[in-house]
Amino acid sequence: MNKVLVVPSGTEVAQEIVRSLSVVKNVELFGANGIECFSEIPKANNTIGIPFVEEGNFIDELQKVINDKGITHIFPAHDSASLKLTQFSDKLGVKVISSSYDTNKICRSKSLMYEALKHSVRVPTVFTLPSEICSYPVFVKPNIGQGSVGAKVIHNEQQLDDVTSDDIICEYLPGAEYTVDCVSDANNKLLYARARQRNAMRNGIATETELVSNNTKFYNFAKKINSTIKLQGAWFFQVKEDINGQLCLLEVATRIAGSMITSRINGINFAELSLLIADNIAVQALPNDLDIKLYRNLSFQFESNLDFNTVYVDFDDCLIFKDKVNDKLVQFIYQCHNKNIKVILITRHAKNIFNTLKTMRLTQLFDEVIHITDGTPKSKYITEPNSIFIDDSFKEREDVKRQCNIPCFSVDMVQGLVCLKS
Repeated sequence: MNKVLVVPSGTEVAQEIVRSLSVVKNVELFGANGIECFSEIPKANNTIGIPFVEEGNFIDELQKVINDKGITHIFPAHDSASLKLTQFSDKLGVKVISSSYDTNKICRSKSLMYEALKHSVRVPTVFTLPSEICSYPVFVKPNIGQGSVGAKVIHNEQQLDDVTSDDIICEYLPGAEYTVDCVSDANNKLLYARARQRNAMRNGIATETELVSNNTKFYNFAKKINSTIKLQGAWFFQVKEDINGQLCLLEVATRIAGSMITSRINGINFAELSLLIADNIAVQALPNDLDIKLYRNLSFQFESNLDFNTVYVDFDDCLIFKDKVNDKLVQFIYQCHNKNIKVILITRHAKNIFNTLKTMRLTQLFDEVIHITDGTPKSKYITEPNSIFIDDSFKEREDVKRQCNIPCFSVDMVQGLVCLKS
């Protein structure tokens, strides 16, 4: 069993790693994060309160987590984590799923990266002095950073007063922006590279991105990067078109990208491939060659003191809505089954409920079926004290709440029940 620790476990990158590996056999996921935040890693497996990557005791405290959980692999979920974890991989005594420390060191610094790749691909012109700038605008970004944090367009010389020694000043690139998702094997052979255009962004994250149809120039760009610096497992780079439409490098990252799901839906599980490559297992990429566009939005998750061992659920306009099965409610019901929580159907269905369940392919879904045909209040049949009630009818919920004093939920609240953190 591979026990994979995702560090830090609260980033967007971490969510893509977790979703990629959560149903891969022989993998158990663990997490470690400085603060409490969204994570689909089971709560018992997610250690909260470790030092941040930049803190001096980060490695020592992480070592305790590794020893306590029996970790075999660490998956960095942030650029700084990739650098620090590869630097101390020998001390940690587990496999760090990333490129080498030397490669991470180059990719973490844009100045080092541009210097290393300037003879292989088009890199932006960098200005060291204001007097070197012939025309505005120019683009300023931190030498060490990620996403669009601290990046800004400078329109005149006066605005350069806000530039710090940690920033680099580059030529402004006005064209379309692309991310190219890649994976290289343990011998630095490029296995896959596919570009996606970044159509809309929020805080450096692509909220709308789509795979490009003409990928040749991006693949060739990837080959040149891959042949210059030694990359292993999943990586990506970002490029932008200059005023002449030529691709110019923005950055290279040695980690999973948060929107790699775009290519994952196309058949490429970057996290799984990276795990296998780290174990020196021969792999190949098998893309489906589909046209795919991704839309991303904020997700949600809940923590609550809600505790129950039985669910009473309605049928009409609840489990069945507009003659269709409510798949979100079915998902919740199966989550309950997986936790050995009893699920009871309680309904006033006008027809033979068992025939309808058979027609809707729901015959094995419930531990018990209560079919009320005489108008008796549903509260009369709710006998389990540690239970919850789901029904579309306000009147039914009001009665059950008053008579049984248990939590009652309408159909719109089911998504919240699905997203209760375990």
